[in-house]
Amino acid sequence: MLASQHRSVLDVLKGLLAESSAGNGRLVLVSGGLASGKTELLHEFSRVAADSGALLLSATGSVGENTLQAGMIDQLFHGAGLPPEVSDQVSRLIRRHTVTTDATRQAEAEVVREIGDVLLELSRERPVVIGVDAVHLVDGLSLRLLLYLCRRISSARILLIMNEWDLPQSTIPSFYAEVTRGFHRRIWLTPLSACDIAEVLPAPMDPALATALHRLSGGNPMLVNALIDDHHADPGGRTAADGTARPAVGVAYAQAVMACLHRWEPELLGVARALAVLGEPSSAGLTGGLAKINPKAAERAVEAMTEAGLLAGGWFRHPVAAAAVLDGIGAEERSCLHVRAAGLLYRRGMSTTKIAAHFVAADRAPEDWATGVLRDAAEQALAGNEVAVAVQCLELALRSVRDEGERLAITKVLVRALWRVNPSAAALHLPLLREALQQGCLFGQDAAAVVRHSLWNGDVQTASRAMEALTATPDLLNVQTAAELHLTYQWFYGTSRGPHGRFDTASAWGDEARRMTTIWTHGDNEAALVSAENILQSCRLGETTLEVVAIAMLTLMYGGRMERAIHWCDELIDEAVRSGTLTWQAVLGAVRADIALRQGEVVVAAARAQAALELMQVQSWGILIGYPRTTLLLANTAMGRYQEGAELLQQRVPDEMFATLIGLLYLHARGHYYLATDRVLAAISDFQTCGRLMQDWELDRPMLVPWRSDLAEANLRLSRWGVARDLVGEQIDRLKPIDLRTRGISLLILAAASGLAQRPALLREAVDCLRTAGDRLLLSRALTDLGAALQQLGESDEAQPLNCRAMREAAICYSGVLPLRLSRSWSTGPVLPDPGETAEESNPLALSDSECRVAELAALGHTNREISRTLHITVSTVEQHLTRVYRKLGVKSRADLPPELAPPDRRASAGPPEAGSRAKSGMRGIAK
Repeated sequence: MLASQHRSVLDVLKGLLAESSAGNGRLVLVSGGLASGKTELLHEFSRVAADSGALLLSATGSVGENTLQAGMIDQLFHGAGLPPEVSDQVSRLIRRHTVTTDATRQAEAEVVREIGDVLLELSRERPVVIGVDAVHLVDGLSLRLLLYLCRRISSARILLIMNEWDLPQSTIPSFYAEVTRGFHRRIWLTPLSACDIAEVLPAPMDPALATALHRLSGGNPMLVNALIDDHHADPGGRTAADGTARPAVGVAYAQAVMACLHRWEPELLGVARALAVLGEPSSAGLTGGLAKINPKAAERAVEAMTEAGLLAGGWFRHPVAAAAVLDGIGAEERSCLHVRAAGLLYRRGMSTTKIAAHFVAADRAPEDWATGVLRDAAEQALAGNEVAVAVQCLELALRSVRDEGERLAITKVLVRALWRVNPSAAALHLPLLREALQQGCLFGQDAAAVVRHSLWNGDVQTASRAMEALTATPDLLNVQTAAELHLTYQWFYGTSRGPHGRFDTASAWGDEARRMTTIWTHGDNEAALVSAENILQSCRLGETTLEVVAIAMLTLMYGGRMERAIHWCDELIDEAVRSGTLTWQAVLGAVRADIALRQGEVVVAAARAQAALELMQVQSWGILIGYPRTTLLLANTAMGRYQEGAELLQQRVPDEMFATLIGLLYLHARGHYYLATDRVLAAISDFQTCGRLMQDWELDRPMLVPWRSDLAEANLRLSRWGVARDLVGEQIDRLKPIDLRTRGISLLILAAASGLAQRPALLREAVDCLRTAGDRLLLSRALTDLGAALQQLGESDEAQPLNCRAMREAAICYSGVLPLRLSRSWSTGPVLPDPGETAEESNPLALSDSECRVAELAALGHTNREISRTLHITVSTVEQHLTRVYRKLGVKSRADLPPELAPPDRRASAGPPEAGSRAKSGMRGIAK
C-alpha cells in the first residue's frame, strides 16, 4: 500500500507516460535513501504502464552483476514478451561484444548504437517504458546504452525511469553529469512521516502505533511493512505496561534490516557488523578500523544507514536489529571481530572493562596482555558487585594464563567471586589454594577462605591442616581476619570447639567479636548486643565474612532484639539482591526465616525458608543445608503439613552436618516432627542424642536448643509426669535471664506436668515471657492452656477473653493458610475453625506483632518512654506503631484502646511493671 507521498509521485509518472506516449520522450531520475520505497514505486507504476498497453522493459542493478558487462541489457530483452527475433538479435550483439577481449571503444559504441536503435524502433510500434532499479549498480556497457537513449528520446515514445540511491558521493559521477545535462525530471522520495505511516496502517491496527513505527523505522517503508507483519504475528505486543502503543518487533523486522544491508556494497554491511560487535555508538576511526576501511568511508556508511532508518544517533534503532546483524556473522568470524575490537580498544587506552567484555564475547584471549586486562576488569566488577561479569573474566583468564604465579593470583580472586554465587563451583578451585597455603604463599582473606570453604563442606581434616599452616606462620592473617575465622568456627561448632588461643585477635575488631559471643556464655549481656550492632554497622557485602554477619544477627535475635535483627537482615538481603550475590541472599534468607519462626509466623517462615533453599543448588549449601530445612520442617509441623515434612526428611543431608550446631537444630526439628506424628520413641531418641552431643561439646545451653523441655514434652506423652518435671526444672535452673522464650517454653511444659491448682500461676508467667519474647504461636498456646485451666477451675469469666486473645494470636501466625483455632493441648497442633467462621472473626484486630506488643503496654497505661525501654525500641518507633494501631482500631488515643489488648491478670495495674518480680516468684514456685 502506497503512502500519500508515493501516490502523488505515481500521478506525476502517469502524466509523463501520457506525454511520452504522444511522442515526447521523458527521462525521470527517482532518488532516495536505502529502502525508501523506490522499488515499490517502480513496481506499482510498471503495472500502470502495462495496463496502458505500453511495452514494459525492466532491469535491476546489483552488486553481484555490476562487473558483468551488458548484464542490465540482457535483463531488458529477456522475459519481456518481445518477439523472439528481437531477443535473439540483441543476444548476438551482446555475445559479439563479450567474446571480444580486446574490444575497442569504437566497437563498444557500435554495439550500443545497434541495441539502442532496436529500442527506438520498438517505440515506433508502441510506447516503451524502461524501468531500471538501482542504476548506481549497473555495469558500464549498460550505462552507455542508457546515455545513448537519453540523447535521443526527446522525440521518441520512450519513458525512461531510473531509480538511484541518493548518496553523498556518487559511485558513477560521470554518468550522472551527462544525464542531468539534458532535459530530465528529478523526483526525491523522503522517508515516511508518522502521518504517512498512519495512513497505510491496515485495520484493525491502532493508528496510535504510527509514532512508534516511525521511531523504529525512521520512515523506511520496508521496515514499516516488516513491523506491520510482526504486529499481525504477535498482536499482544501492541500495548506497553504504561498503556502506550508499542508494536511487536520480531522476525520480519530482523529480516528487513538484513535485506536493507545486503542491497548495497559489502562495505555497508561491514560497518554495520563492526557497530554490532562494538556494542555501542563508536567513532568513525574505531568503526572503520574494525571494518578495515578508512574513517571517512565508515562515516559515510553510518550516514547512509541513518538516512535509511536503520540507525539513530549512531546506533541501531532497536536491539532486534543489532541482534540480527550479530546473528548474521559466523561464529568464528564473530570471535575474530571481538578479538580485533579488544585490540583496537586497548591501543586507544579504553577501559579494561570494555576490552575484557570483547574477550569474553570471543571466548578466547590470545593476546599476551589480555590476562592483565581480564584481572583488572574482574576486580572492578567485584567492586561494583557485578559478580557474574567478574567470574566470566576470571574463568577466561585462568584458561589463558601460562605463569603459575599468575594462575594462583587469578584463582584467589575467582574463588572469592564464585563463593558469592556458587560455592560448589568455588570448591573446584580449592586444591590449588590449599597447596599454596601449605607453602606459605597465601595470606589474609585468601588464606582464611581455605578454612571457611572446608568448614562449609564439613571437611574438618582439611580445615585443621589449613589451621596448622596458618598458626605456623601467624603473619599470614591480620587481626580482623583472625577474629572472623574464630566466629566462622563458632558458626559451625560453637564457642567451645573453635581455634582458641591460636591467633592474636587483640584489636578493636577482635574485642567486639569476643564480646558478641558472650551472649551464649553469660546470657543477659547488653555488651554482646551492642557489639553485634557495631559489627553489622561496619560490615560491607563481600568485605565481611558472611558467617560473621549471620552470627551478629542471631545474637540480636537470641538477645530479644527482634526488630533490630529484622532490620539488618532485610537491609542486607536487599543489598545482596541488588548485587546478585546468591550465597548471601540464600543464607540471609535462611536467617530471616529463622527469625520469622521465633516470632511464631509459621507461614512466613516456611515461605522464606523454601525461597532460600531454591536460591542455590543443594551441593552449594554444603552442611548448611540443614539450617533452612530445619526451619521449614518446624514450620510445616506447626501447620500440620506432615506430608511435606515427611518429604523433607527423605531428602539427604550430609553426614558431617551432625557434628555441627546445624545438626543439633536438625535433630530438634526432626524430633518435634516425630512427636507430632505420634512417633514418640523416635522423638525421644533424637532429643536424647541432641542432649548428649551438647553436653559432650560443652554447649549445653538451652538458648541454643532446649532439649530438656523437648524431652520432657515427649515424656508427657508417655504419662511420665515426674520425669518431665525434673527435666524442665533442671532446664529452668540453667536459663539465662535474657532467654525469656525458652523460659516461657519451660513453664508451658511444667504447667502441663503439674496439678491443676498450680497451672494458672505457671501459665501466667509463661504468657508474660512469651509476650515479651515476641513468639505469637507459643503465646497463643500459653493463652489457650491458661484459659482451659481457668475454665476447669470454674473461672469462666476470666477464661473467655483469654481464648479470644489466643485465637487472635493464632490467626496472625497462620495468616495465609486458613484461620485456625488452637487446640486445648500444648503438644497437639491446630485444628480448623468452626464452619462459616471468617478470618476477620478469628482475628478481629489484625495488628502486626510489633503493633500488638506496643498496644498491650499502652493499654496498661505505660508511657511511650516506658514502652521504649521495655521493648528495646526507640520512642519514635513506639509513636509510629501507636499511630498505626489507632488507625486500624478506629480510635483516637490510648484511652480508647479496647481493654482486651491488656493481659487479664494485669488490666487493673496502672504503674510500670516491676522488673524481675514475676520471674523470681515463678522460680520460687517451681523450686517448691
